[in-house]
Amino acid sequence: MEIVDASGGFVERLVNIYSSPHLYHIKKEASRYVKSFFEYHHIKVAKLRKTIADVLFWRVEAEKHHGIMVIDELRIDEKFRRKGFGERLLRASIEDAKTVFGKDGYVLRKTLVTTGEENVAARKLYEKIGFQKSAVLKGLYGKGENELVYILTLNP
Repeated sequence: MEIVDASGGFVERLVNIYSSPHLYHIKKEASRYVKSFFEYHHIKVAKLRKTIADVLFWRVEAEKHHGIMVIDELRIDEKFRRKGFGERLLRASIEDAKTVFGKDGYVLRKTLVTTGEENVAARKLYEKIGFQKSAVLKGLYGKGENELVYILTLNP
């Protein structure tokens, strides 16, 4: 497995992934979704040969001097789940963020991510790396659909 920065050459491949029936049903919506991330996110891709196994979109929250990274999207292809790819991509992205902050003389202090309360696999992954559940957003996306906020503190 190789972890790389996604460039414009990945747009169509990512649009195809996000056009799948369980994500966005309409390719036009998937295209708009993916392209919006290229404008202000850092995008890491874990690939195995030419297959994209995992995708992670992260961004700087507010301004760099706050030292906060937000993971807006972590998608792991079902074929590659529970094989360590997601963990490697998550760790590589955190290291990437440390470098991005450091280039401007800042320190990455915290990493934030959210996941659905029912997503046990994601919760276990985040907790394995050291994230701690810090809040429950009750009914965020609909009645009974609670979203959990996880924070990894690297430097208080």
